[in-house]
Amino acid sequence: MQTETKRPAPPSGPGGDYERLPYLSLPFAYTQPSHLAALATLHGLAAPAPERARVLELGCASGGNLLPLAARFPEARCLGLDLSERQISDGKRKIAALGLGNIELRQANILDFVPTAGSFDYVICHGVYSWVPPVVQAAILRVASTALSVTGMAAISYNVLPGWHLRHVLRDIFLHHAGKTGSPQERVARVRELLPKLADGARSSQPAGAAPYGDVLRHEALQLAKMPSSYILGEFLADYNLPCSFQTFSAAAAGHGLSYLCEADLGSTARSLLTPQARKTVAEIAAGDAATTEHYLDMFSGRPFRRSILVSSLRQGARAPALQPATLRTLYISSPLKPNPAASQGDVLAFSDDHGQSISTRSPAIGAALRRLAASYPDNVAVTAVVANAGDETNVLRALLNLLLEGRATLSALPLRVGAASDAKPKVWPLAHAEAVAGLPGVTSLRHVTVAVTKPARQIAVQMDGARDRIELTQWLIAAIERGEITVPAEDTGQSAASVAAKLLDDTLQHLAGCAVLEPAPKST
Repeated sequence: MQTETKRPAPPSGPGGDYERLPYLSLPFAYTQPSHLAALATLHGLAAPAPERARVLELGCASGGNLLPLAARFPEARCLGLDLSERQISDGKRKIAALGLGNIELRQANILDFVPTAGSFDYVICHGVYSWVPPVVQAAILRVASTALSVTGMAAISYNVLPGWHLRHVLRDIFLHHAGKTGSPQERVARVRELLPKLADGARSSQPAGAAPYGDVLRHEALQLAKMPSSYILGEFLADYNLPCSFQTFSAAAAGHGLSYLCEADLGSTARSLLTPQARKTVAEIAAGDAATTEHYLDMFSGRPFRRSILVSSLRQGARAPALQPATLRTLYISSPLKPNPAASQGDVLAFSDDHGQSISTRSPAIGAALRRLAASYPDNVAVTAVVANAGDETNVLRALLNLLLEGRATLSALPLRVGAASDAKPKVWPLAHAEAVAGLPGVTSLRHVTVAVTKPARQIAVQMDGARDRIELTQWLIAAIERGEITVPAEDTGQSAASVAAKLLDDTLQHLAGCAVLEPAPKST
């Protein structure tokens, strides 16, 4: 399972709620410089080399997003700023343990930070903008505008209107119910106690056929029950939560010499949010104006959150007027598509995405390209390799662009090669290995997402340091099971240690390999 959680940043400051209940410090896939650079290329712009990027993160917590980038790209230089002394101290310990010399975390207030002009290629600000007062919002845009190099890019996330109006209802309820007394943990506990009652009460409080309010409460209450306490605190109980419209955000950015380029997650475009008729309606209303189009997309879709990419306003003249499939040729693509033989009939080739949704084609060229994507995942594959000998390159490129816009594929400016379950001596990449050693419930993948691991899988991952082959790993695992150090799954109780070990090891290898946690085996010479 791969997870990505939005990270709101309460502005309580040192000694406040933010210190006493820190939010989880996680990687966010869309912030990878390799992804951002690919978006620039897709829109007809040049971008700084991701592997040598100078990266600034505002609101970095303990470095959960920056550390993996520094570990993967030793020629990159990373600086993270955060208000929390506790978070920065935690991050510095991790940096020292990993021996990384290309990253610095600094306890600082964004208001006080004055970067050297053009000193960073990528500026990241995830889960901060909407959760700080307006003066800090202005400082975020000031820092981004000043810090960015000529071809630099900024990624800023924020809660967006009108969609977030629906969640304001919950925020009002939770603020009243949690009160102002007690620790952050106690106030969140009051909210958690209310969630099932709210979901159940909303179900019975409205007559059938007239319950849109109840539907919203039920859905949000059920979803929030799955979220970490730090998220509930930061999103619904923090001093500030100031969602804004896209037009308000883009106007504020323009005031600092920044222009909107696109959304970081291409799947949040109209294609995936709205029906074809709704997209047509938005196009008619907007009459070709880009900002108006984005605003009406938010109005029609009700999405509550954006991850917007900004560039210098001076660069907008170089931007292509529309996405061109041909710009994909220099990039790398990946997709978790799987062939679906049961749905394939005659000349129709069917595939399923990672949500089980089907995609089909009658084009042999497009079918061959999708097979190549499916066979190479979780690696990135060069688009030129996907379309090689296609015979219908234009339509294949258009199909790949559609996959990206539907959120069924991801794009990168750099290749990614990961380890396989069949490698002679499987090796968990160093950062994930350190996280497994630390006993964390999730580890960071080479795709820059958190991968959940069970305790047995984590114990096995610790042994995958590249020094042991599969036989040695199995022998260790059998001995650990016999000593009672590994918890045997309930369904395997009563089986021999050897059979349990074989199954556990195979399942773990398949999971870690499929989620891009294994480092690629050295190429033979």
